[in-house]
Amino acid sequence: MGIPYEGGDDMDRMGMEIVDHTIEMILVFDESGEIKFSNQTVNQELGYEEGMEHLNMKDVMLKQFCGDGGGFSIGKLLSASEAVLYRKNQSCFTAAIRVVPSKVKQGQYQLLATDNTQRQELQRQLVRVKEEAAEAMKARNEFVANVTHELRTPLNGMRGHLTTLRDTNLDAKQLRTTDIILQCCENMAAIINNILDFSKMEAGKFTIEKKEFNFRKMLNHVIDTSITAINEKGLYLIANVAEDIPENVVGDELRIIQILNNLLSNAIKFTSVGYISIEITKALEFGKELELFFMVKDTGIGMTREEQDKIFKSFTQADASITRKYGGTGLGLTITKQLVELMGGSIHLDSEKGKGSTFSFRIRLDLVQNQEQPSAEGKKAAEAVPLFKQCNASVNRFDSMENFFAFGTQENTQEIRNKMEKLIICLELEAWDRAESFASNLKSLLRDREDLKKLVFRLEMCLRKEDYDKSMKRYQDLKSGLEAEIGGI
Repeated sequence: MGIPYEGGDDMDRMGMEIVDHTIEMILVFDESGEIKFSNQTVNQELGYEEGMEHLNMKDVMLKQFCGDGGGFSIGKLLSASEAVLYRKNQSCFTAAIRVVPSKVKQGQYQLLATDNTQRQELQRQLVRVKEEAAEAMKARNEFVANVTHELRTPLNGMRGHLTTLRDTNLDAKQLRTTDIILQCCENMAAIINNILDFSKMEAGKFTIEKKEFNFRKMLNHVIDTSITAINEKGLYLIANVAEDIPENVVGDELRIIQILNNLLSNAIKFTSVGYISIEITKALEFGKELELFFMVKDTGIGMTREEQDKIFKSFTQADASITRKYGGTGLGLTITKQLVELMGGSIHLDSEKGKGSTFSFRIRLDLVQNQEQPSAEGKKAAEAVPLFKQCNASVNRFDSMENFFAFGTQENTQEIRNKMEKLIICLELEAWDRAESFASNLKSLLRDREDLKKLVFRLEMCLRKEDYDKSMKRYQDLKSGLEAEIGGI
């Protein structure tokens, strides 16, 4: 036990129990250094199991706290934050200390001390761990840079030769094979770029550039990049850009393109039927800065709340089955989030399972000084994009997607006819994968009609076997069934 404390009633039995078992070493002493109280912790640490009432502070402290005559000096101790404490066996250790006047009894002081040895060892270990982590990060980044370079070289060679090969006299089957290989090359290139960007971000070596660029031309470039994939899936694209957004702005054009491409490719990947919408408005304008608000909507598979919570995490997809079905590293949205944040913004997701997703984000750009409003030619150029629809009526239609999927509505009927037209073209060309994709889309448009969906399912079975004659027969059966319900196909 610690020696009794002479403070009397100010420290009751419960208080004594707490003080005795605290992890801090506690000593109470008077101005001459005579120890009046010691808790069990300090007794055990210093090796005085019988207590320390016979000791003076100068017996357990360095002489640096003694006065010129060798006696104990309270003045030096009050300003100290660290001291060496001596054990009974004369071994010692460094302790962090704090000395304060006692509130219980005048002329007495309390010393609270903790052993620094463990903390210092932990600090040394932490320094070593940080140094090792830095070395590992450096080695990993060098490895990633070397590997991506080694992968890009043969990949670029393959793409070049495949492009040349496509321009020769290939039959339909050979052309289809080269297209598949070329698409695999493009997918691999995108994965390599994502890994390299992620590695740079983790290493803190990723920077945002600021250059003047034409905002509408940038958006047109994004749409040109995605329009082929959108058309192949039979989707609609709607883009609305607020007229008060300046024609030229200052920012990192390539990274904005990367953000939009990531979100658009994500929307295309997970949307089989319906629309993809891009809406851009001016949120704020303050001084020399401009804040733009972007929304990318789709009518795809959507996500649950649990899936949304992990969608921005590294190497994570909303569902493990998504990686198997759609591919990808799970880095695209992680990189997108970090790019948005590097541009002073934030990104959010609003989604519902089976009803699509909306990604919205804000970024800050700089204004071009003394800039005129967008010219008529500039606005006209922004609209001159093949299959690029820009009209409020279409946006309203997008917002009421229940009509689109409800069998028999005007929107639903028109889309069924559109998919049937694309399906027969793919059948005639024996483009089996795309034909199967359009057949799958039809099932989404016939969600309430099990009888018609069975006809589509039978058609799909024939398409998977690449049987032309049976596929055409099943197509005609489906066409007849639809015509009986909605008229001419």
